[in-house]
Amino acid sequence: MIPDSVHLLTRSSQMTLYKDEQGRVRRAYYGPKLREPEDALENAADAPLLYSSLADSVTGLPNASGEYCICVTQADGALSLSLECLDWEVLELDDDREEAVFYGKDPSYPVRVEIHVRSHRESDTFLQWAVIRNEGKEGIRLHRAASAQLGLRAERYFVTSFRGTWGGESLMSEEEVARGHELALVSGTGTRTAQEGSPGFIISLDGPAREDSGEVVLGALAWSGNYRIWFRHSPYHYLFAGAGLDMAPAPYLLDGGGVFKTPPLILAHSKNGKGEASRRIHRWARRYGLRGGESERPTLLNSWEGVYFTFTEKVLHGMMKRAADLGIELFVLDDGWFGGRFPRNDARAGLGDWQVNRAKLPHGLEDLIRQAEKLGIRFGIWVEPEMVNPHSELYQNHPEWAIGLPHRENRLERSQYLLDLSNPHVCRYILDAMRKLLGEHPGISYVKWDCNRKISDPGSPWLDACRQGNLPIDYVRGYERILETLAAEFPDVIFQACSSGGGRADYGTMRKHHEFWTSDNTDAYERVFMQWGIGHLFPAISMAAHVTASPNHQTGRSAPLKFRFDVAMSGRLGFELQPCDMTEEDMVFSKRALAEYKRIRPVVQFGDLYRLSSPYESRVASLMYVCGKRAVVFAWLMDKWLADSPPPLRLKGLNFSARYLVREINMNEDGSLTDVHERRLGGDFLMDAGIRIRWKKAFQSVCLEVVETNPDAPAS
Repeated sequence: MIPDSVHLLTRSSQMTLYKDEQGRVRRAYYGPKLREPEDALENAADAPLLYSSLADSVTGLPNASGEYCICVTQADGALSLSLECLDWEVLELDDDREEAVFYGKDPSYPVRVEIHVRSHRESDTFLQWAVIRNEGKEGIRLHRAASAQLGLRAERYFVTSFRGTWGGESLMSEEEVARGHELALVSGTGTRTAQEGSPGFIISLDGPAREDSGEVVLGALAWSGNYRIWFRHSPYHYLFAGAGLDMAPAPYLLDGGGVFKTPPLILAHSKNGKGEASRRIHRWARRYGLRGGESERPTLLNSWEGVYFTFTEKVLHGMMKRAADLGIELFVLDDGWFGGRFPRNDARAGLGDWQVNRAKLPHGLEDLIRQAEKLGIRFGIWVEPEMVNPHSELYQNHPEWAIGLPHRENRLERSQYLLDLSNPHVCRYILDAMRKLLGEHPGISYVKWDCNRKISDPGSPWLDACRQGNLPIDYVRGYERILETLAAEFPDVIFQACSSGGGRADYGTMRKHHEFWTSDNTDAYERVFMQWGIGHLFPAISMAAHVTASPNHQTGRSAPLKFRFDVAMSGRLGFELQPCDMTEEDMVFSKRALAEYKRIRPVVQFGDLYRLSSPYESRVASLMYVCGKRAVVFAWLMDKWLADSPPPLRLKGLNFSARYLVREINMNEDGSLTDVHERRLGGDFLMDAGIRIRWKKAFQSVCLEVVETNPDAPAS
């Protein structure tokens, strides 16, 4: 028994930490909960450091990472930091959360570092982060301040990442980290950093990641700025992995008396494959990681692909009337509604001037809100407060509020500049503008918050010369403060994070938003791949998925309405088209499908996800959600070969001994594609034998409702 040790226990997992003789904190064990937690200390001598500084990054030893979490230039110019743990405590936060805090100090410099590790019992997840305190009078420079590092031991390591670009976000790939090699996942755009890849990963030990077997560690960094995640496979077969915000290319100046908190890294371990790891982080997310994660999300119609910038009051009234007829619960007016002297009729003007464009909307937003209320639906609005067009009153009055480099021409992206959120005057302007918009229009119940460009010229007119390296981090901090303030002042307003699509699909953003826009690419076929990928990290309730027109506006691909519906219904269902252009036949189908979605919505939005067949490995993509005694199954045929017969669809997560009533819903003119519609079958049969689907052509899809029933009840 090591006296200076702590066991953090969840329902199924355990993390054991201890302080060694040199006063350094080590992670002795992370894995399934042991019958005797103390057994985890048997291999303590080989345990990797919980949090290492540059002075600890000794190479050549079997259990040395060669990497480090924190690197500091002290006030005297020395690139030096050594941490000794002076004390630690364990805090019982509530019946679900326990937190160990280790207090470290450099014996030669006035720098303290707290390492926090928090367990969440019910979701089997852990969070780790650090707090750096400069207790001196002069500033120090942080070159690196990661959130956490891991040390794993196996023969081989495979890393799954979720990389992407505009129109192709969160595309999943897996690669082996060869012995002696390093893999890094990096994003440095300053904003919309998740578009290059959501800051999450899955490490699979001793083989590629499998859905229901094998040991994996899933991680996600709760940060919406630049990040770096690294994996180093040492010659001695240790894997050292770490994650944190990225300070490249310039260090962060932490003033005397300053405090710097790193974003938390969320971790979920599983011995039963990546499916279980996903379900664990989803359960954590719905309770802690999302705003309002335990409240149902409404169905909505967004105006963008239906009318773009070209609309009138009459057109919008018609869209809202049609939406209400369908049973849609919320209408969202997208870009183009604002601008005074510089009306927002395209992307080149008006950003920053958040007054209503009276030429388009002579009766203001009040008229649209009244119309929505009259129809029994809610009203939402699009904003992009972090941006400014040169053609705007805001830019003419305050050109110094835009990010840009001195002596250089400031580059435009999408005809706009980025406002400097490190400047408190800018943040105050944005807050006042949003307070005015939401305060004067209490009928606005939903805000789509967009961010359509990166930091391309990283200079702040506000920060002094020695703090220019602080801009990327201070920008994110300013953004976070704005959203936290708005959340507190307008708690009933739903906020969507949109950033050229999925650029803010990260848990840093989602602490302040209810959902994210997965991608500007609304092609249902490509959305299957993107939603499949991001669904490894995020639950369906956070994933906005819309039924759009066919042919699709981005790809030109045509797909049946049922296929488009079944894809969107596997997330938070919405519409993005001109409903007045829909045929009566499509209206009838859509009305019925919307009603079905509302009925199964609790299962999709709060259920446990089970992935059945991957679009990356099969021509059939399929997943299901299980919530209590109900389940919903989705399957999509991505491609059809004449000489091919996909295997039966074997369900998961059911009760082996229970009987289930199976109903096929959302059927179109093709009718039922299975032989199980309105049949009562055993959970053992559904999971072992499975359901055969009579696939006939590409872009067919199936949606099944599976409900545990009393065996004596009638079938229908």
